Amino acid sequence: MLLAYRGELAEGSGAYAERRLRDPDCGGGGAARQPCCRRRGGGGGALVEPAALAALLYAGGYGYDMRKAILERTNGEVDVDVGGLYRSLRRLEDEGAVASRWCDEDVGPRRREYELTQQGVELAEQWLDALRARRRLDDLLVELLEGGLAELKRNDV
Repeated sequence: MLLAYRGELAEGSGAYAERRLRDPDCGGGGAARQPCCRRRGGGGGALVEPAALAALLYAGGYGYDMRKAILERTNGEVDVDVGGLYRSLRRLEDEGAVASRWCDEDVGPRRREYELTQQGVELAEQWLDALRARRRLDDLLVELLEGGLAELKRNDV
């Protein structure tokens, strides 16, 4: 699991929601992929990318610093796997959404610093739309489950 919420897997109803968010006009793969077509694999790894974009919206930086910023800004609720974060950053850089440069440090190894490009800002906006749509679907499923469980309890009495 690349992304975890305190005590819960991030996957939740993600596979269902992501299937529903898929835009038939999106075109699928390539550099022009929309959030609905990105990383639909198992687990919560798909959410590493919007977390990385969010961290970069606040400030550029190094991968480990970005992970720390995500943890701090979410009060520890969102914890991205560092390896997954770096893979996501490399993919975003290959697609032109992120730029990086090597920085020489006085102490320790050289580190790569990341920053968003305009394309990255646009991708963040697309992710925001996709996540809002996903939240609406999640809310509908919560209501459906709550209603079904309440109905079951009423019938059992």
